[in-house]
Amino acid sequence: MTELRKDRRVQYTKKLLREALFNLLQEHGLSEITITELCKTADVNRNSFYRHYTIPLDILLELEEDIFERLSIVLRKSTNMDEVILLSCKLLENDKEMSKIVFTKADGSGILARILTSVRNNFPVENQIELSPQTQPFMEMAYQFGEKGSIAVIKNWIENDFSIPADDVAKMISYLVNRLNKI
Repeated sequence: MTELRKDRRVQYTKKLLREALFNLLQEHGLSEITITELCKTADVNRNSFYRHYTIPLDILLELEEDIFERLSIVLRKSTNMDEVILLSCKLLENDKEMSKIVFTKADGSGILARILTSVRNNFPVENQIELSPQTQPFMEMAYQFGEKGSIAVIKNWIENDFSIPADDVAKMISYLVNRLNKI
């Protein structure tokens, strides 16, 4: 029972610190945010902060890892590329605040690149078409184009406050990726 209460306190403290960081990031860059300012905004003492983190960046890294884990679960449950794209977009849309923090205040493209590498390993293009030594470099460039383009679309969508429904963004990305895979 004591462990459960302690765990809830830890979650609550981390939640307060995340929210405070998000609020401060609206006005300042990450490098300008001090631990004192963060703790004051969160109404958390410095010892509580240091119990979980060493610098404010650690909070962002924890958020990134959380999103990566959730996207990885989506990937493991999915049976095809279109489903991965759709479920990933819906996951990002369902947690708008965290998505905005990670993808607009930090560079969330690293998370997306990690996920897309996992997608590539689970749904390799090589299984769909026969590659010759001449086409291999071209396919690699096409894949990089698709990956970077997908990341740019997702970041733009998040930066524009999810102005397009997740289903539509997923359809657009799926269409482009599927077209690239048929080249």
